[in-house]
Amino acid sequence: MNRPYPLFLICIIGAAILCVGCTTQPGSEVTPVPTTVPATVPTTIMTTAIPATTSTPGSTLTGETVTATTAPGVPTASPTEDRAERLKIKANNFAFDVSTITVPAGSRVIVEFENEEGVPHNVAFYTSPSLSSTIYKGEIITGPREITYTFTAPATPGIYYFRCDVHPDMDGQFIVT
Repeated sequence: MNRPYPLFLICIIGAAILCVGCTTQPGSEVTPVPTTVPATVPTTIMTTAIPATTSTPGSTLTGETVTATTAPGVPTASPTEDRAERLKIKANNFAFDVSTITVPAGSRVIVEFENEEGVPHNVAFYTSPSLSSTIYKGEIITGPREITYTFTAPATPGIYYFRCDVHPDMDGQFIVT
């Protein structure tokens, strides 16, 4: 009859040796060494601004103004960048998910538009429901698809208008404060 005791004893001794080898011994602690990362300070900051008047009905933004600014320290945002308003608008079942949009006067407006259905839609902003003057006209997209529109809100506070140019019944108020 074979005795399993020698094999069992060898396994216990091997496990004990592994456990002892994997523990921390006194004096073997790791001491973290502090490091410093030098900060880089840019000497020139390039900012871009997109004029609101460069968009015409049926077109996308053309024209970009680039301004160089010398900065001895930390970069700061341009006046329109620090006043950016990010909006999310969805189109589904021939309706927008919002009926009123409010932004500060002169702010940079970033519209994340999501067309959730397989028909064409856009979001266009006008001075009034008569469509006499266009503030910004977003590209028409067929969904499901997303697009981001960026423009500058009017500098004059007031109640303006937005709509889908393909489906004029999809509309709402664009309030500038």
